Amino acid sequence: MKKVLIVIHDMGIGGAQKSLLSFLQSFSQMPRSGEYALYLTAIKLCGTFYKEIPQNVTLRKPSGGLRFMGTPLSLQLLKHFSLRGFIGKMKWIFGKGKAPKELNLQQKLWHCWKKYVPEEQEEFDVAVAYMDGAPSYYVMDKVRARKKVLWVHNEYQKLGYDPQFDTPYFQACDKLITISQSCKACLVQAFPDLEDRIVLLENISGKQMIEAAANGERKTLFDGVSGLRLLSVGRLNSQKGFDIALNTAALLKEKGIGFTWVILGEGPLRQELEQQRRALGLENEVLFPGATDNPYVYMKKCDILVQSSRFEGKSVVLDEAKLLAKPIVSTNYNTVGDSLTHGETGYITGMDAESLCEGICTLASDSALCRRLESNLRQMEDCSSQLTQRYIEIML
Repeated sequence: MKKVLIVIHDMGIGGAQKSLLSFLQSFSQMPRSGEYALYLTAIKLCGTFYKEIPQNVTLRKPSGGLRFMGTPLSLQLLKHFSLRGFIGKMKWIFGKGKAPKELNLQQKLWHCWKKYVPEEQEEFDVAVAYMDGAPSYYVMDKVRARKKVLWVHNEYQKLGYDPQFDTPYFQACDKLITISQSCKACLVQAFPDLEDRIVLLENISGKQMIEAAANGERKTLFDGVSGLRLLSVGRLNSQKGFDIALNTAALLKEKGIGFTWVILGEGPLRQELEQQRRALGLENEVLFPGATDNPYVYMKKCDILVQSSRFEGKSVVLDEAKLLAKPIVSTNYNTVGDSLTHGETGYITGMDAESLCEGICTLASDSALCRRLESNLRQMEDCSSQLTQRYIEIML
């Protein structure tokens, strides 16, 4: 039996985490799944998706040093103390300014922390870092495995990494996987000598699982409301462009359009976005209920799925909304063409409030266009089994 270790930051609600969960669930149904022993290590011991991991995956707790790297010190002092981890945390708090300025946060973290993270004692046939940053550095520096695979879930240049720091890690891995043609082109541009090991594997989204969750009996904030029902899903950070969404909502209100816009997600910009919502007088129209493990009941009930992102790797949210045949309006970030064809499977607008508002109004008023989009999406084939087989062949 082949032993496979998968490492990720956490199993919280996010695109990469959902991609991994979809793979694990789909893999557990494959005929060859019994040939592998899967182990999963999350640096942060948290995440809504933990409870959905299949039983054939063994969850492994990170070592004290690795756990301390990924968790606020106050929480760890109250739980499982680690002297090595505590020393590493002190070095990080007081010495991170000594790391080279050109490194991004993940690189600085590993630069300061590396020697305080012990090596993995168990040996594996395959080790997979399912996210960039610390999981990749840990797999390459601390795990013994005959094959090592790294993932980058976004356009590399948008992540702020210093390529010189990452070059030796990428040179030493067996495969460097990313999720869209645009993301692959970005990696090839940054590391042209490694083109032969850069591989495209799109995210897996299981149609049956999503449809079953969408049909679940769960109340939503759309229940009983009148007017247009808009939905956005994503972490409350700058990348997702919810400040653009709020300005768009203000324009819709100025036009006299009745609507309820639910934005599902949590993140560092919650307070700032709530202040913006208050300043625009949108407390009754735009709702921030937080993150949920089942956004699909909202997707089923919404009229339009709105994506206001500034950049994406390949949006899991759009892939899932497409499986539910929902009309989509999205900003024209660099990789949106890997997910949508304008006028055929979605409606793509400029990356500003005026354009996004125009796109929403177009779909809201053009029922024939909405029906065409929905019809085209329903005809799309569910390729999750074929894609899972490709994951097995390339990654494992």
